Order: sequence, then structure tokens, then C-alpha cells
Amino acid sequence: MSLRTAVRTGLLALAAAAAAVALGPPRFTWENDGLRLQHPAPQGVAALLGAGALLAAALPLRSRALAALGLAAACGLALLGAQRFVWRVEAVEAGLHERTLSGWTRIAWSDVERLDSRPGAVVLRSRGGPTVTLATRGFGGEDRTRLERTIARRLKEASGAPGVR
Repeated sequence: MSLRTAVRTGLLALAAAAAAVALGPPRFTWENDGLRLQHPAPQGVAALLGAGALLAAALPLRSRALAALGLAAACGLALLGAQRFVWRVEAVEAGLHERTLSGWTRIAWSDVERLDSRPGAVVLRSRGGPTVTLATRGFGGEDRTRLERTIARRLKEASGAPGVR
């Protein structure tokens, strides 16, 4: 094996390991006013490191098709890194707030029309407004239960049900 091939193989292994770290679950933070979910900074850093490794492995390739594939994968990992740095969900008294690369989506608890709990996601639909889909793949069972209970409690409080507050 030539040195060039060994370096390229090492860069691809680094990119794969970094991608595995970047795909980890978010961190749950319990605060006085509610629950916050966000990805730890090392996940975003790992995704950007993996993108750099893929870029370094793809640039010297002679095959244009493989170089283009490597560049596309590097762009995908860079976008994942940006998403990991930006994404945040807050289930606070005012409502559910989700921040993504495209901006904030806010739904007041009183505006929630429907809550769907699916095997891989929790979906909140508002009356005539936005829909928030929270992917829950990779959440531990206890974390998913806490999220669902927090949302259910906030919805119950917003409905003005007796015995609440």
C-alpha cells in the first residue's frame, strides 16, 4: 500500500468516526421554565472535522466522479455540523420553540391542535400555522418519556384543565 493510499484510508476512517460522533443524541437540559434540547458542541465540531477529512481525501482523486462524490459527502457533513450547532428545542411556558438552519418556529401551547406520537417522532400541529416534527430516533426511552410528559403537561396547563397550576 502506498503512502498516498494509507493517508486517504486514514482520512476516510477519521471521517467515518467523526460522523458517528456527530450523529449522537441531543442533550436534555431541565430549567426552571421548561425543557431545552440541543446538541452538544463536540457533535458539531466532529461533523466539521469529518467534512474536512472527506474534503482532504477527495481533492487529490483523479476520478472526477469519486471526487464529486467525496465533495458532496463533505458538504453533507458540513451541513450536519451547522445543523448541530444551530438546532435547539425549548418546551417552555410560552410554547414549543424550535430553531433550525431556516430560523425559529414557535407554537403557543394554546394553539396546538394535534399531538401525534409516532415511533420515531413527536409531531405538534398548530391551528392554521406551523407544524413541528421532533425526530426522537436515538433518544433513550427515559428521555423520550420525559419529553412527551413535558409536552402533555404544558398542553394540559394551556387548556385550563381543573387542578392544574
